[in-house]
Amino acid sequence: MDDIFLCLFPINLYIIIMVIHMKKFTYFIPSILLMIMIFSFSMQNGEQSSGLSLQIVYFMKKIFPFITNLDLLHLIIRKIAHMSEYALLTLSFIYGFYKNDMTWKKIYTYSLYCSFLYACSDELHQLFVSQRAGQFHDVLIDTCGAILMIILIIGIRRIKKQYD
Repeated sequence: MDDIFLCLFPINLYIIIMVIHMKKFTYFIPSILLMIMIFSFSMQNGEQSSGLSLQIVYFMKKIFPFITNLDLLHLIIRKIAHMSEYALLTLSFIYGFYKNDMTWKKIYTYSLYCSFLYACSDELHQLFVSQRAGQFHDVLIDTCGAILMIILIIGIRRIKKQYD
């Protein structure tokens, strides 16, 4: 019986090591899912992409009939959507790095860095999609969403620290 255990020990050790690494990896599944979602939005051609945000514009127009500049509203909604996507992506990175026992400074730095790099790759991807244009100012808007999420988390942690 001991011989069988000794033969299986390397396999068990491998499985344990794999599970430990997978456990840490699994905390990044929300990030991966959000990146897939962002990628799928970026695959939409310009007409499809505009159509989605225009539905929100028309809905807002019904609620607030005094709004007259629909083009400006459309632009604002599109940019808020960019910021929101990347704020959520950054939050998911923060979660993954936090669960991997990193310092808060590294968590914020790595999360911002990953979000920025993904924003760059997303805009690069849009260069190859019909009626879309990858623009660096969109990368900056996406990064602002990431920064706002980090500021929000820092603020929440400070408030929580005051009550602990």
